[in-house]
Amino acid sequence: MNAIIDWFLTWWLRTGRYGWSRLRRRMCERKYLSTALPQISTLAEIEGCLRQVMWSMDGPLHLYDSISSPETVWARKKDDCDGFAVLASALLWKWDPDIEPVLLTVIMRPVQQSHTVCVFSLPGEKLRVFDNASLHDEEYKAYSAVMSVISEHKGRLVCWDVRDPETFNMIEFHKA
Repeated sequence: MNAIIDWFLTWWLRTGRYGWSRLRRRMCERKYLSTALPQISTLAEIEGCLRQVMWSMDGPLHLYDSISSPETVWARKKDDCDGFAVLASALLWKWDPDIEPVLLTVIMRPVQQSHTVCVFSLPGEKLRVFDNASLHDEEYKAYSAVMSVISEHKGRLVCWDVRDPETFNMIEFHKA
């Protein structure tokens, strides 16, 4: 049974989650697309915007995990870790288009321990992380180092990926 669950979770992260998120955005989030994201000029201001968002689980109509658009997260002022990560990514890109933020997701067993963060680097710096509403002080050399910190002491790692936050194009995918 564990092998079947791991197979499903791997499929979900590799394929299902992003297709479902695109479909859900088209079907359920159109009314939020005109929401303007705030003007920001520092990392502290991005963190301040993220602190205005309340963490909440995906609701029952979402069926399973999905990634809301940054406009939806900002308009509703609530979402789960995916929403925080995608909003942080959009604000980073709006602040400086040369910053190329990514979504890094770890799938854990138990599944409730799975998590998504926004990873980015400023010119000349190592990788930095927005984890929900907090900017980590640590700097990382590689995505795998971020994954190790996120998954530490949370259960068994199944797989993890790194994606473009706007297109969901895969940058990296790894099975444990």
